[in-house]
Amino acid sequence: MSKYKVGNELLIVESETEDVEKLKSLTKLSVDGDLAQISWGVKIINVEYEKPNVILTYRNVYGEVNKVFAVCKDVENFDEQKVLEKALLKAFQMEIMNISVLKNSSKTTF
Repeated sequence: MSKYKVGNELLIVESETEDVEKLKSLTKLSVDGDLAQISWGVKIINVEYEKPNVILTYRNVYGEVNKVFAVCKDVENFDEQKVLEKALLKAFQMEIMNISVLKNSSKTTF
């Protein structure tokens, strides 16, 4: 991200390549003996709350922009944080399911 001051305005220019590099550093699979750990990074671009729903727009490590949709079933106790977590879990689930597709298609790996 770069910031430029033009007159009285501050312009913020986000660099997609910086995001991709940061996401690559967050995304990894490590194995230590009989223990394994996976870490996956996504960049939250936009969150739209329409009680009881949330629409999450995010960018993955390959620079692709995707959207996921989540619903809070307990409308009376609508909690933005919990429904956002639900949407993020769906996003991670989608990304993890795509791992084997990307590996099999010989797409650039991280």
